[in-house]
Amino acid sequence: MTNGRIKTTEGSPFRKAVNILLPFLIYFIVHDLAQVLLAFLANISIGIFGGGYAGWMAENAATVSGLLNALSLAAGMAAVWPMARMELKWAKAFEGKGTETGGNKVRKATGYVCLSIFAASFALGVNIFMALAGLTAISPRYQEVANRQYGVALGMGILIYGLISPLAEEIVFRGLIYNRMRRYFGKMLSVIVCGMMFGVYHGNLVQGIYGAVLGIAITYSYEWYGSFFAPVLFHAVANIAVFIAGYDGVVKADLVKPSYCGIFLAVAVLSLLTIRKTGGEG
Repeated sequence: MTNGRIKTTEGSPFRKAVNILLPFLIYFIVHDLAQVLLAFLANISIGIFGGGYAGWMAENAATVSGLLNALSLAAGMAAVWPMARMELKWAKAFEGKGTETGGNKVRKATGYVCLSIFAASFALGVNIFMALAGLTAISPRYQEVANRQYGVALGMGILIYGLISPLAEEIVFRGLIYNRMRRYFGKMLSVIVCGMMFGVYHGNLVQGIYGAVLGIAITYSYEWYGSFFAPVLFHAVANIAVFIAGYDGVVKADLVKPSYCGIFLAVAVLSLLTIRKTGGEG
């Protein structure tokens, strides 16, 4: 079997499916077990310390819940990291990148700036479009998730959704699932399927559609830039942009207008054209 980002047809379909899905299964099991254990420990701590501590925990329940989920994400990420590190080494070995000159470094930095602009504007544009289409209003599950996410303290939310969550999820979906899928099925099919799996992972229709659209774009950024930093950056910037824009209900309501949707998507298109013109990372 050939390692890295080179397509191979070796192995049975069942073996390929297991090889692709096993990391996600391990991540999912460890994440959920860690979440249950941490919630249990948090409840015990309330019983032990009581008083003001219990009041603080109740007052900051959303932030505490977000922190426990972030720690669970980190536990799941740690469980699959040895496999991901090997996949990323193999992928890098087959990228064929040469030594960077000073000019290439400037071009690389410019490419990542453009990618950040695209990630933020595209994520905001798609979110506003879905709100205008009425999709966010018809999903109680989405409303529940949104209320929980935006109930987290601003700084903690940026840490969770701008660092821990993108890193953990990218290690699983792009570092492991996509790299393995890419070897079996080639680029285009793998980009689409990995993106759709990312949507299904989010567990409700609204986030599923958004996650699939964004997931395809994130996966393609990995292929286009040839660096794992690209999908992590894309995911982090998109999450932070949407989280900050939606954190204040008044600001969020003001943004949900066709004009803003058009502006953000237009900026996304312009930044994407710039990325393609400059060749991404270079």
